[in-house]
Amino acid sequence: MLTPPSEFLAACPKFRILVLGNPESTKRELFTKIFGVNLEKKLVDDAFSPSHDIEQELDLHGQNARLAIHTCLNFGTGDDSNYNRVCDFLTSRSAPSIKQENRIHCIWYCVASEENRSVSDLETRFFSSGLRLAAPGVPLVFVFTKYDEFVGQVKLDWSREAQERGLSKVAVSHILRDLSSKKFEQHIGKKWDHVLHGTIPRVCVSGGDDDDEDGTRSFEELTTATLASLRERSVKYAFATAQRKSALISTQFAADTAAADYFEVNTGHARKLHGIEMRDILPNFSTKAIQLFNLRDPTATLTKDATLLARVLDAAFDTSPQRGLLAECLGSPSPSSSQLPLLLNNLSPHERAVLLTQTLAAALFFLHRLADSTARALVTLTPATVARQLDEVRQACGGGGGGGGGERRAVLLLETVEASTIFTTCTLKTDVADLLVRAVVRAAAGSHHHRHHGHHGTSSRGIIVEDEDSERQEISLSFVNDKGPEDMVLPCGLTILPLT
Repeated sequence: MLTPPSEFLAACPKFRILVLGNPESTKRELFTKIFGVNLEKKLVDDAFSPSHDIEQELDLHGQNARLAIHTCLNFGTGDDSNYNRVCDFLTSRSAPSIKQENRIHCIWYCVASEENRSVSDLETRFFSSGLRLAAPGVPLVFVFTKYDEFVGQVKLDWSREAQERGLSKVAVSHILRDLSSKKFEQHIGKKWDHVLHGTIPRVCVSGGDDDDEDGTRSFEELTTATLASLRERSVKYAFATAQRKSALISTQFAADTAAADYFEVNTGHARKLHGIEMRDILPNFSTKAIQLFNLRDPTATLTKDATLLARVLDAAFDTSPQRGLLAECLGSPSPSSSQLPLLLNNLSPHERAVLLTQTLAAALFFLHRLADSTARALVTLTPATVARQLDEVRQACGGGGGGGGGERRAVLLLETVEASTIFTTCTLKTDVADLLVRAVVRAAAGSHHHRHHGHHGTSSRGIIVEDEDSERQEISLSFVNDKGPEDMVLPCGLTILPLT
């Protein structure tokens, strides 16, 4: 029997996090970028005021039903009453009688990167023994916020002198990244490492500018670090569902669900679960995957459309010879007919497993693309958004565009599955999940390249730089020497500057 979607996330339906910070170190972008909730600045500022009740969840105005956020001042001010309040709260939320969904699953401890202050005695106590005594087993991620402002100050102090020395702006950009990291460790990171003891992960987070590649990457690192810190499976699923930063994380957890629920490998091959029909599997998976991706869909655009799954598969299989099987995969035999569906019955177990995996990959690809395209701008789903994405899926899988490029992208999704060896040799269900993720990621990458470049070329391991008109551009590379105070000249004549 398949697990009903209504019970899928029942073990822990909500991810609950405690954020310790202050109005200077904890900005609303932290919640916007990771969890896809748009909060007013005053609401976030008030959440870190001394009078705020730690028991009171942030009012998310229904923007993310899978998330609960508690907040309180960090311990930088040395306030004993605040410290005791936090420890008492953590202890009460860790009692054995507390349901999983009401426990604190993770803590973010936020400190602004430009804060030139010493570590307080309360912070030293908390990280050395306080957290372990109050809530053993609750993971903590240390978050240095406003890292871009620290980098900006380093740039201001150094770049003018560097350009006076004749360095290009591109060279300065490369050197500053390494220089900023080194100066951060020297002036800030090192003093915190003494109290974190190397056991607590720390992440530097920049501002909320979508055009800032380093800023975008920093939020991805925080998402990954938070997930890696969690131990229990149900809590990992809760965070994967609550976060809206990484479409890849959503895809991985949905793929793990598919592999665990719909396949068996006890014969040494990946095969469809015996006794369960595809017409039962596909809607079951689609509903669970929609829950996992947890997109901004207040009007239930994805769940109230009974034809959506059929439309997704029709778009993905638009030019595939398997398209004729889709109706049987989704529908039930007519009650008035004494004949069972003939096409699916004529498939071998190997062919059924391949087809099932392809249909699951198609459903995942649609949701992955939808999540990836709506994450940055906090787009709320509408029927028009879904229709537009279906058109892109059709084009990405070989239809609607014609030409060799479209056919090649169809290979990336459907034939990545068909060419896999797991249908002849497989002993682990994780191999099925890995295949689903690999097919989706390859198809998404191919689609992204086509959308931005309009053509496909031969794969290259070199560095290719093109502008929007596909013109080759000159690229400047810089290497930084941090081993000594003098310039280093390589045998080829390349001079490596000292990192100072």
